[in-house]
Amino acid sequence: MFVARQRAGCLARQLQRPARSYASDAHGRHAAAAPVNESFGKGAVSAVAVFFGGVLFYQFVPKEGEESAVSNIIGKYLSRPEDWEEINALHTKAMEQAGFDRNLFENASNKHRFVNVSYPEALHSHAPRNIRAGHIRNLDDVVKHFRQQHIKDEERKAKKRAEQQQ
Repeated sequence: MFVARQRAGCLARQLQRPARSYASDAHGRHAAAAPVNESFGKGAVSAVAVFFGGVLFYQFVPKEGEESAVSNIIGKYLSRPEDWEEINALHTKAMEQAGFDRNLFENASNKHRFVNVSYPEALHSHAPRNIRAGHIRNLDDVVKHFRQQHIKDEERKAKKRAEQQQ
């Protein structure tokens, strides 16, 4: 059986194989293509369109001394230095008025005015953990001391101003 298989394989190899055929060759003869109506290509059409578009654009370019519509639209949304000058002037005026008002209210009475000379909160500006009892001192007497000093200074300044005015 093995010998018969070998012999069959040899015969199969010796047989000529037919050439492969494709679908386009199977018809045998080719007919001529039908006539086609050809037009200009996309490149030619776009070149003509660019030319006429340039001519049309040139017709609407503003003359010397005129401003174009595009420039007007862009200028509408740009900030001008005059606008900034006006805004800054108004801001300066508002700040001067605020300073005047603050000075008026703070210097109305010097006796009851609080001046934070020592900034006592700085001593307590840490996390309130692991603090021994009695470690944080009551600073009311320190604040009272600096208030007394401020009142004495204000009285001394008032006497000096009165002497200078006489």
